[in-house]
Amino acid sequence: MEIRQLYYVLEVAKFNSFSKAANAQFITQPAISQQISALEEELQVRLFKRDTHSVALTKDGEKFCAYAKDVVESIDRLMAAFNQSTTKDKTVIKVGVFPFYEAAGLTAVIDSFFAANHNVVGSIKTEEIDRAYEKLETGELDFAILKSSLEKIPKSWVKYETLSEENLNVLVSRRNSYAKKDVIRLSELGGLPLLTGELNMMLDMVKEDIGISLVTDCAGKVYENEEIAAIPIKPKQEILTFLAYPKKRRLSGAYLAFKNHVIEGFKK
Repeated sequence: MEIRQLYYVLEVAKFNSFSKAANAQFITQPAISQQISALEEELQVRLFKRDTHSVALTKDGEKFCAYAKDVVESIDRLMAAFNQSTTKDKTVIKVGVFPFYEAAGLTAVIDSFFAANHNVVGSIKTEEIDRAYEKLETGELDFAILKSSLEKIPKSWVKYETLSEENLNVLVSRRNSYAKKDVIRLSELGGLPLLTGELNMMLDMVKEDIGISLVTDCAGKVYENEEIAAIPIKPKQEILTFLAYPKKRRLSGAYLAFKNHVIEGFKK
């Protein structure tokens, strides 16, 4: 059992909703669902009754919450006694990441920062690049970790830190004749439907030969298998992975520490 799981259960009980609880805890809905399912499996009880329309505590869930509230309040008192941040007094860093971020090793880099800084909470959400830029402008995101060619970065208002440089590949179904090629020319891409959206859905659609997806070298190596081929594009298309934030933003404290941590993490 982990302390964070107590908070997750209490938030779901408060809102009677996994999605609202996830937003309140600044994590994704699948992540909070997975953590609570793991806790239920460990305890060998069901804490929530779930159906397509509602979420409610079971009798065991009500009992669990009564104890969990005492534990959380004790933790907050302990932290306050030693001048540490309580659950109500944390810096929230909101980060948008590109769809294939796990294949690029981003998870370990980001998680290690929040694990080492208990007074900081991370809100990590997958965003398509245009939407990420919009949210950076409005302040809905503090940072975005994105992939793009250098010339497409809006340098007039975006400050960016290059994390890595790679070449672009095409993910294509092994059923498609293009999968037999050693390279795919840039001019050929116009005849292939380009898929965007949620990662697992895209991969399933690529497998079914509904369309293609564009990824960099590291993601191509991860997702290439007996059903999907990763074919390099010719001429080579250089893509940057970079950390972006608004130029007008003066970073300090936890925000500056996060930026430096991500940059150093990619050097290792």
